[in-house]
Amino acid sequence: GEGEGEGEGGDDEGLSDVDLDDEELDGYIRTEDEARSREVVWNEMNKEYLAKVEERQRLSDARGLLGVPDKVKKRRRVGDGPPASSAAEAARDMLRSKNLSSKVNYSALEDLFGAADD
Repeated sequence: GEGEGEGEGGDDEGLSDVDLDDEELDGYIRTEDEARSREVVWNEMNKEYLAKVEERQRLSDARGLLGVPDKVKKRRRVGDGPPASSAAEAARDMLRSKNLSSKVNYSALEDLFGAADD
């Protein structure tokens, strides 16, 4: 509606301008058969991925039965070294630690933060 306060509830503001009847809305919702056929197609298209996931799960289960722990990724230590003395230095340190330094235009970074110390 055009007037304020016409709708019930106030959460439907964005939906009030959409003119969908039940029949049209039903056209956007999949039936059980459509959902099943889409699932079959998806499984067929992704069978290699699903096989890898299943194999990883089997290996993990076998390791658990044998008492061998799954491989644990080592965490990077945060905050190695002294704290940065400026925002520009902190940005450079972060970019280096994330191996992004080769993709950064350091002169633009210096322009952004002002003159750099090093």
